[in-house]
Amino acid sequence: MKLVSLYGVGRDDSFRTACPVCGNTLIGDAEKGEEVCPLCGYVTSAPADSGPEWKAMDMEEKNRRVRVGAPTTLALHDMGLTTEIGRSGRDSRGKYLDPSMRTNMEKLRKWQSRSRTSTSEERGLSNVLGKMGELCSALNLPDNVKETAAKIYRDSAKRKVAKSKSIIGMTAATVYLACRKCGVSRTLKEVARAANMDKGSVARYFRLVLKEVEKEYVPPPSVEKYISKLVNTAKIDPKVERLALSLAGRATDPKITSGKAPAGLAAAYVYLSSVMYGAHLPQREVAEFAEVTEVTVRNRCRDILENFVIRQEFSPAK
Repeated sequence: MKLVSLYGVGRDDSFRTACPVCGNTLIGDAEKGEEVCPLCGYVTSAPADSGPEWKAMDMEEKNRRVRVGAPTTLALHDMGLTTEIGRSGRDSRGKYLDPSMRTNMEKLRKWQSRSRTSTSEERGLSNVLGKMGELCSALNLPDNVKETAAKIYRDSAKRKVAKSKSIIGMTAATVYLACRKCGVSRTLKEVARAANMDKGSVARYFRLVLKEVEKEYVPPPSVEKYISKLVNTAKIDPKVERLALSLAGRATDPKITSGKAPAGLAAAYVYLSSVMYGAHLPQREVAEFAEVTEVTVRNRCRDILENFVIRQEFSPAK
């Protein structure tokens, strides 16, 4: 049986070629290595499939099953493309290295680390991204927030916004902005406390990054996310959370929400819900867990009660 090479054959029927013997349309699967003419039986060979032998249903499974190393990441200054010499002190067979070889490996590890950051820009970027990873770990933030923060800082460094600025200040500002872009409920006070800075300094760097790099207003996370965070932190009854979420979903008047911090509104909704359910949750504890003052909670509760009528109905017992 005669075999000829076949290139450029796609999966769709419209891209199939004609049989060189009778001119009929070829059928079959090019990825399996052959196509056949249904009329005369002519077989053509196709290039072998160079893809993996396994299948993945989603990106998470694909990253777990791939065997070519870790994926690239913006959280490392070299995008994670270089290799590192491990500190296990063993060879490929699992045996311990002798003292002289161990000394040589230490020297190679030192020079390999120096070669990764050969320029001042790479050293500075590596330092900032390292501190950014530590701050994200202290705040228990997911990887997408860390990647977003690294992207924001890279843009600010490219536009010379981060030049001659405080490293920890720019790090805290980019992490807080990344939290707002990803919808993660972290307040400015939490980020400043984790970075060991005062809130005003972080706010000043945040406004700088927002104006020079992002150039668009990024709203904070919704009140509903702050309510869930407050309930989980204070370990409040879930029925109080459900009622607070219901109140927040219905009270959408701009007189209440416009210009108000979502943490204060969340504390007010949780406190009102606890009062309606008779949970006897002190206002001081709610304000403490929400990291706002008691005056803020009282003012937000007054705004809600003055603009809305909350009616509680009880169903008769059966």
